[in-house]
Order: sequence, then structure tokens, then C-alpha cells
Amino acid sequence: MKTYVASLLALFSFGILAAQDNMNSINTTGNHTFEVPADFTSKMIVSLSNVYYDTQTMDLDAIKTTYREKLSKAGLDISKLKEDDLAYALMGYDKEGTIMTYTTTSLDEMQQFLEVRSMGVSRSDTVMEAELTDAQMTDFAVLAIENARKKAQAIAVKMGRNIGKAIYISDNNTKEINESIYFGSPMNKRTYYVNVSFELL
Repeated sequence: MKTYVASLLALFSFGILAAQDNMNSINTTGNHTFEVPADFTSKMIVSLSNVYYDTQTMDLDAIKTTYREKLSKAGLDISKLKEDDLAYALMGYDKEGTIMTYTTTSLDEMQQFLEVRSMGVSRSDTVMEAELTDAQMTDFAVLAIENARKKAQAIAVKMGRNIGKAIYISDNNTKEINESIYFGSPMNKRTYYVNVSFELL
């Protein structure tokens, strides 16, 4: 019985200390928006399944040739066009086809590519890929922490208090960025987030 009571008292004391610790700290999320060079890749499904007429006279080679000609006519470098037959096979279409990808570092060029229409061709998705250096991640983290500090200080002032040193920092950002681009999403701008706890004085 004494052991049970002692355990309860220990837990109760720990709860008080945890509560006091929370009362003496303030948690905020800091952020920093950045822009880095990136590769933009768009995937196109080139398939007989996308041909709804002239199916008796069209074949896959004709569809691909026509598409390449239209891209070239639009001023695009068709040497950047790559085929991925395995990716198409994994999609489970019942007719012959392939996946064609186009990669560029220019958003204007990517838009130009996406505006080319051709029979048998439909868009799959477009992604942005980039990789941050260790130096960039350090710089962005410092700027995000400073943003968190400003937020924490503003809140503390409203409480009639002040903040001290950072006592906890959580940074879950990754070096590699690989994200789909869709309507309304930022293109080559991303935000670096950190969670920071400061002493509340």
C-alpha cells in the first residue's frame, strides 16, 4: 500500500513539474520561404487508348511521330523527350502505349510543352525536383528560427513577459524536394518550417 501511495505521489509531483515547465516555455513555429533552381518534369500518356476515332488506321508510331513533330514545331528540344515503357505497363492500359517525359529547368519552357496538344496524348502529372545543400539548410533553419523567435517575443509581450534562449528545436525538413505541381500550388518556391520552444521569463 505504501509503495502504491509513493508511486502516486511521484506521478503527481512529475505532473506538477511538467506543468510548471510548460508555464515557463513558449512554443512557436517559424518559417522561411525560399526559391531554389529546380527541374520540372511532365509525364504524358501516349496511348491508343486515348484515340477515340480512326482507331483502325492509327498506330502508336504514328501517334508518337505526330506528337514529336508538333513539339518541334513549337520550338521545343525533342532530345529532352524520354520514353518509359515500363511506367506505362504498370498503369494497366489494355492498348499499346508509352509514357513520354520532358524535363527542363525553365517554367516558361514547361508551360510551352504543356500547351502542345496532339491526338492520343494526355497529361499524367508534372513534378518539381530540387536538392538543398547543407549550407542552404543551415541558412534557412537560422532564418526560420529567427522568425519563430519574433513570434514568441510578440506573444510574450502580450503576456507581460519576455523570452530567453531556445530550449528545443525540431527540424523535419529534407534535402530532397520532389512534389507534384498542380493548379494553385507555388512553382519553385517552398517554405522551410521549424518548431521551437523558448524560455518564458
